[in-house]
Parts: sequence; C-alpha cells; structure tokens
Amino acid sequence: MAKSSELAGLPESLFRTPLYELYAESKARLTPFSGWEMPVQFAGITKEHQAVRQHVGMFDISHMGKFKLSGRDVIEQLQRLVPSDLSRLQPGDAQYTVLLT
Repeated sequence: MAKSSELAGLPESLFRTPLYELYAESKARLTPFSGWEMPVQFAGITKEHQAVRQHVGMFDISHMGKFKLSGRDVIEQLQRLVPSDLSRLQPGDAQYTVLLT
C-alpha cells in the first residue's frame, strides 16, 4: 500500500510523529510542515470547531524540539535560559517552555 506522502508526490524523507498511525486511521488530511508529515484537518473545519467548543482539542507538538538533560547542576544551569520555574520538576518530568537569549 502506498504511503500518503507517495500519493501526494511528497518526498519519502518526511518525518512522522508517534501519532501518525492514529492520523492515518482517522483519514486525516496530511501536509508537509518543516520536514514533518502533519495533519491539517480531520472531520472538517466546522465539525472540528464544534468538537473543541463542546469537548476538548489536542495539538500534537511532538515534532518540536526536545532535550534530555542530565548531570550535576543541570536544573540550575538550564534555569538561566528559560522563564519557567524548573525547581518544581522531578526526574522524568517535562516542561513546555522557550529558550531565551
């Protein structure tokens, strides 16, 4: 069976998030985005809008950059670069934040 990227004439080198299979099963409309094959629409704009208004929505950000840090004083060193309070994190926790310059 052809991949959606093949059917759309897209390069084979597009990355896929861990949720790709769910997107395929849901017959999501996929598009290239910064080297990733990402969903842009599932059931239609109006239906999706109503679902988010009445229930909940989810946005897959797994294509965004991640860091796995370890070592002595890693929290203190990283805290100098981010506005989030990292002191509350436990080993294995995650924090969505931005890097400052």
